[in-house]
Amino acid sequence: MEISGNDEDLSEPEAAPTAAADLRRRGLSVLDWTALIGVVAGGLNYGLIAAVNLDVFARILPYAAATRIVHGLVGLAALYCVVLLFRLGQEQD
Repeated sequence: MEISGNDEDLSEPEAAPTAAADLRRRGLSVLDWTALIGVVAGGLNYGLIAAVNLDVFARILPYAAATRIVHGLVGLAALYCVVLLFRLGQEQD
């Protein structure tokens, strides 16, 4: 005599993926996201400079040297994003 039943998997459910695991699954690291956010912030700042002559970084930061450092970091983030573009382009192939 055969007992029929449903073939449910009674193992424990998997834990929900963490944010860091989700980023790795997408192919972007935390450094990638940080660089992208920096480039967007810098782009918005430069747009405001062009449109209404308002440098948000200079207004927020107390010293000119700090503003220059932030502008330099935005430039480094842009260079990193160029490398990121090529890396993501190679992953698409």
